[in-house]
Amino acid sequence: MKFIEKFISQLERGRTRVTTSADKNGNITVSFTEEGEYSSLFTLPVHLVLFGGGHIARALAELARLNHMEVTVVDDRSEVLTKEFFPHAAELILSDFSSLPAERLSKIANPYFCIFTHGHSHDSECLEYCLRQQSDYTGMIGSKRKIESCFSYVIEHGIDESLVKKVHSPIGLSINAVTPEEIAVSIMAEIISVYRSEKNVTVVDKAFLEEVRNSEDGVLCRIIASEGSSPGKNGAMMLVREGKITGTVGGGALEEDVIRTALSCTKATIKHYNLTGAGTLGMTCGGEVSVLFTPQA
Repeated sequence: MKFIEKFISQLERGRTRVTTSADKNGNITVSFTEEGEYSSLFTLPVHLVLFGGGHIARALAELARLNHMEVTVVDDRSEVLTKEFFPHAAELILSDFSSLPAERLSKIANPYFCIFTHGHSHDSECLEYCLRQQSDYTGMIGSKRKIESCFSYVIEHGIDESLVKKVHSPIGLSINAVTPEEIAVSIMAEIISVYRSEKNVTVVDKAFLEEVRNSEDGVLCRIIASEGSSPGKNGAMMLVREGKITGTVGGGALEEDVIRTALSCTKATIKHYNLTGAGTLGMTCGGEVSVLFTPQA
């Protein structure tokens, strides 16, 4: 299996570490482990799954669009699951909350769950479903009494208490929000704080991954190490084909040289760049980068 196939498969399960190693003979190994000389952490963009399509969900869906996040909305009311209310949603799922379509929802990569069903009558069932999935974020709106009731329900149904303690409830950061729009801002701020909690994580564009996967030629160029100031950071990727460039490793003289190198590359290799002014590129950013060139053919 090509690297890109394994890479996508790993990303669909959550944050993925890619480690690159080179032996004394220049042979390069890429694996999904913690060990190795060069290590990069990747993730897919957040995909919000909203249980409940009310006013808060509508406002949050619009904020998600501005932050380049996909949205799926689940509700049991056909009148709220409309393109008028959610014009940019990836999917609108009409379903009873007590029997959620697990197969459809399980296909969503990097889901962040937000629970605010109408009347809160189905929050417990939704919370149980969410806590049985792999996710970095589950948030639920409601009063202290209602939250305690939901927590008791899921624990009684076999959910470990350690998972329950990770639920963000009341949902959102405390900013004295009152209106649905203000509450949506507080939720999005909390989501971003979780999403960006770990530094040096590269968010990979799904369209770029698909283009690499569908390409039978070209060279995948990936920054596997960066130090100091540089136009491209660890994890930045670019696919170089004759007459077509997709993605970027930062632009400028660095990218020009990476493109030239890629067009003549016939085997996996690592090239190091000095950007302190002492290097051959004449760049004075002050940092250093290492780029892995991997032919797709």
